[in-house]
Amino acid sequence: MKPAFDEAFFKHINDARNAETGHASTLLTVIEKWLSKPFIKIPLAVFERILTIILTLPIPVYSTLVYMFVNNIPGLPSFSGVYLRALYYRGRIGTMESNVMIEQGVFIAFPKNVVLKEFCFLDKNVIIMAKSAQVGRRVHIAPNVFVSGGGDFIARDYSCIATGSQLITSTEVLKGGARCSGPMVSADQRNVLRGKVELMEDVFVGANATILTNVTLAQGSVVGAGVTIAKDTEAWGIYVNDKPRLVGHREAVRHENN
Repeated sequence: MKPAFDEAFFKHINDARNAETGHASTLLTVIEKWLSKPFIKIPLAVFERILTIILTLPIPVYSTLVYMFVNNIPGLPSFSGVYLRALYYRGRIGTMESNVMIEQGVFIAFPKNVVLKEFCFLDKNVIIMAKSAQVGRRVHIAPNVFVSGGGDFIARDYSCIATGSQLITSTEVLKGGARCSGPMVSADQRNVLRGKVELMEDVFVGANATILTNVTLAQGSVVGAGVTIAKDTEAWGIYVNDKPRLVGHREAVRHENN
């Protein structure tokens, strides 16, 4: 049993501070030292487990109020909101390791189908609607990233998605005269493709990029800002300057209005 944030997390923060300012924090050094002691770490983990149970009690109204409170506590540079969200989501996420940071406004549609690995960071207003999601170690999903619902999403270790990007795990297929205006259309008039978006290790997706359904970004790929990717990339490839062009015409809708 490990606490939500252990000595490795505070060492990480202190090392970053030292690299930027040339001075390590004495307080962070003390916290790191004490959290490495089993007689501190184990009771803390037990206490946190009790708090997690309290925060995630499935009681009507109470659970809604707790969610609203926890999700809106200010995050960085304050640590309190990040800490409380870590405790809360540990009781809701399918698998959530230590040292995971979750910021304000994050929404996860199917939390029990989500895996969050150590040191991953879901930044402000990230929305994950995918049917299942796996976020690897040291992954940063920046503010306002949207992962659409219906399919599966995987971000392997050390991948990064910059702010405002969209990853489309399902879509309407423009074939057979199907309509494509969304879930309020009769099921027999739609042609829905549910697939997967996968980012392999060390992938970087630039700001406001769009990754379409059933696309795998190969290891080390770089997708430039604003680029739309519709097919698999090559390992370590760099993709920029995507421009719209006419590629053909769709079939006319074959359904009567209802």
